[in-house]
Parts: sequence; structure tokens; C-alpha cells
Amino acid sequence: MTALEEIQDILRNGETRNAEFKRTLTKADLREERRQRLVARIRYMTCEAPFEGRFLIGIEDISGKEWRVYGISEKQLEEAEEILAKISREAEVEIIEAERVETSKGFVGVYLLKRVAAPEVKETCSINVAGRVNSGKSTLIGVLVTGRPDNGSGSARSFLLTHPQELTRGQTADIHMAFMGFSEDGRILHLQNPLSKGEAARVLDQSSKIITFFDAPGHKEYSKTMIRSILGADAQYGLVLVPIPEEAYLIRQETERTGITRLDDITREHLILMSSKNMPFILVASKIDRANKEDMELVMEVVRLTLKDIGKIPVTLNDVEDIEPVVREFPNGIIVPILSVSSTDTDSVGLLLELLRRLPSGSSNDALTRPALAYVDKVYKGIRGTNVVVTGTVKQGVFKTGQSIAIGPDVNGELHFGRIFSIEVFKKRVTGVKVGDLFGFDIKDIDKHLIRRGQAIADEEDEISVCRTFEANIVVTRHPTRIAVGYTPVLQCHTIQHPVVLQKIYDAEYLCVGDFARVRLEFMLHPEAIIVGDKIVLREANTRAIGTIVEIVD
Repeated sequence: MTALEEIQDILRNGETRNAEFKRTLTKADLREERRQRLVARIRYMTCEAPFEGRFLIGIEDISGKEWRVYGISEKQLEEAEEILAKISREAEVEIIEAERVETSKGFVGVYLLKRVAAPEVKETCSINVAGRVNSGKSTLIGVLVTGRPDNGSGSARSFLLTHPQELTRGQTADIHMAFMGFSEDGRILHLQNPLSKGEAARVLDQSSKIITFFDAPGHKEYSKTMIRSILGADAQYGLVLVPIPEEAYLIRQETERTGITRLDDITREHLILMSSKNMPFILVASKIDRANKEDMELVMEVVRLTLKDIGKIPVTLNDVEDIEPVVREFPNGIIVPILSVSSTDTDSVGLLLELLRRLPSGSSNDALTRPALAYVDKVYKGIRGTNVVVTGTVKQGVFKTGQSIAIGPDVNGELHFGRIFSIEVFKKRVTGVKVGDLFGFDIKDIDKHLIRRGQAIADEEDEISVCRTFEANIVVTRHPTRIAVGYTPVLQCHTIQHPVVLQKIYDAEYLCVGDFARVRLEFMLHPEAIIVGDKIVLREANTRAIGTIVEIVD
């Protein structure tokens, strides 16, 4: 179907909630009353899922009953586009596709408008916390989250113990999640009452960086759950607690029994599991307020030897100046920072908090050498001398001029193939772009009408993962009522903005603000290009949830 035939199809449907036609736009449309009417109309067009609408310029209204191609000059269309861009900015809407169609009567401009996404949490880091029974995992998490010291009897961990057997024994029996936040200026945002969903929503909304903790059980009878947490959760980092008094006692027992000085089997298993997953992890010596000098020296010496045995380099952090060089190397997964804390003294956790604040949100440093991948942000059609121009940011790898690429999926889940004719960065012609670079690609040998925002771009020999249904771990950050199966928010992932249907909630009947859960979601309209590990945002007006894709179903 030609561009003109597509315009005729739109005109046959007439002006609707999501379609607006104008003969032209001029500076007169920027006068207060006319500008306000246009802003209101554009906001109305884009206020409901999928938060987009079509705006056509060069269309004549015949008595409000019929619409015909009117056509205007290219110069008039350029002026109209400038006016539309100004009005769209005021309406908080983006022009994500622009096409100029030449007809026998003149030019027609066709523009796809999309509501600008609300700003979300800028960074998220997830941490798997492991340690033998009574190592103080839940207690330490409680101190970090609330900013209040423990009373020596486990008061700080009380909000994490939810099952009856946990409350009875004072021990974790399942995987629990908690979070803390940092504001944009680096302030720690504690939760005074972590069980308050309103309090959770406040901290999540005010945070520019979220640290999520996965707290797994350390008792032998729950070892399968512990292993599932370390190997199966989507955490970027690990944290292993070693309780000094208990560990020193077990080391001495092992030495007397076998003549071998080594860590307790469970602690050693935690270190090996973290290492086998190639997960950068921190080692925290806990309960130092109950340990004597001899116990500390013994445990630290055995810990260092164990870390070296599994191919790690132990690095002790004593003050803030030690953190910066550690943070630079930590994501490589070779060094293991070692800190000492007491949960009864909040001052002693200050160094750990500073390390958490500086942790990078992504632990991988091989993005440059991975297969080239980017996502289409905006699409421009009809620019003189080009086929279709797309803009975006390189997610991984390198793209070069002349490179053959695959792009998609389209609405049928199919990929299409073309080549990069030219590349521009900030209006400067370049021969290539790498991970992190913003780009403009002029793509040839492809049907421009099949290109849309949210599609993936990759080398033609590399696979693009096409998905319709997937599962994700999410936390609800804002919602006034309950969320149940059948809920249809808009998903944001990379540049994708697409309504999804909540098909299943695992281990819960419904979700409220502050809840964590694994859920199954399905794209409503067509497949998209997503992979395991991608971060997602679910939104509906002011409703938000953030999460990570953990499984592609189909």
C-alpha cells in the first residue's frame, strides 16, 4: 500500500479521538486561545493507551462531513511542522514518526504523536544476601532499610519475618525482598515503617536509585530455597554475611575434628555459588560487637584464603577513601570487598551504605564487544534524499556505515532487512557509533512503512528475540487500589511503549503499592523485541511498577 493510499484510509475513518486533520498550521495558531485549543486536543488524543494519535496536515474539511487531500507547498509544510513541534512540546507529547507525502495537489504531512513518558527511577541495583543461619542477614537488611539500630534481639528484622514458622523461630524460611533508596543528591531515604505501603510508595517515588535486597534463608533445611535465590534471582550483585563469633567457633571445631582449618560448609557453599554465577559480591563480617580480637583475626584469615582458593582477590575496606578504586574494579567480578559491621551500631554500617550508594547499576563491562543492538526511538519519513531515518542510542556493540541490518519485529512478528547508508551524531556525519552513542541512521533497501518506534536494530546475522508473552519480577511503586489479573497497563522497555495484559500473578491473588511479585504479561497488539534481564516499567496515568524480565514464554 502506498503512502497516499494509507492517507485515504485514514480519511475514510474521519476524525476520531486519535486522529486530527488540519489544512495547515501557521504562526496564528500560536496565539493564546488557538494554541490552548490545540494543546488540549493533542493531550486528549494521547491520554489513553496506547497514548498515541495521528495528526495530518494538508487535509481539507468539507463541511465537517468529508475530508480530502488539500496539499500545501513544501515551505508551508516546513513552517507547519515547526508550529506542531512547539505545540506538541507544550502538550508533553513527542512526534515519533514524521512523513511528508507528495500528491498531485501538494504535500501532506503525517505525524504520529506519543505521550512523553513520565520520569522513573533512574537506577536500580539488586543484591542477593546470603549467609548461614543466625548470621544476621535479615537484621542487617532491616538496619539498612530503616536506619535504626537493632536492639540486640532482632528487632530490626521483624518486618521481614512474615510466615508463622519464621515468627516462631526468628529465622527466615523463604526468599524475602526489601528495598532502600537514595535521592538524586545522594541522601539515604529510609523507610520508617517498611510494612506501610504508603511509606514504600513515597520512598520509591523520591528515589533516583533503588537498592533491592533478596533475603534468603540460611538454615540447612531451606538450602534449596537459598540456592534458588542465589542462582535463580535476577540480582546484579551478591552479599555474603559471615558472623564472626559463630564462624570462629565452627572453624575451631573443624580444625579439631579433621585437622583442616576452613570455613563452615554452608558459608563456603555461598561463596562458591556466588562465584559460579560470575556475580560480583561483597563479604560482610557481622556481629563484630560480640567478637574478640582473636576471633576476628582467625575468621578474616580463613576468609581471605578461601576467596583466593576460588579465584577472588579480597580487599578490606577501612574508610571512604578505599571505596572509589574498589567500585571501578568491582563489576569485573574479581575483587571481593570486605567490610565489618555491627547491626546494633548504625555508625558501623556507614561504610557499607556508601559502597551501596556508589555501586553502578550495571555490572557488565563487555557491552562494547557484544553483538550490535539498538532500539528505534523516532522515525522520520519523507526527508529529501533519504528513505527512512531513525534515531536512538546504541545499547551494545558497534554499528558502521554500509552495515547490513535486521530491524523489527513488525506487527506480524516478522523481521526486515536493509543497510545503514549513513550515520549522523549531533548532525555530524560519522563512519560508526558504539555503545552509549546517540545516532541517526539513514536506512536503505527497506520498506519505510514497516518501521516504527520500539523496534530493535541488529546486525543481519544476529538474532533479534521476538516475544509475545513473558514473565517478570516487579515491585508496585504507585497504585491507588489493587492490581489483579486482567490489568492492562502500558509497558515501557528500551523505547518500547506497548499495552500489556497481566495474565498471572504468582503466589498472590492481587498486588498493592509496595508489593513484590513474579507476574506473566502479554503484549496486546503485536510482539516486541525483549530479552531476559531487560528492565521494565508498567504505567497507567500515575500508576507505576518497575521490574526485570526473567523468562520469555513465547
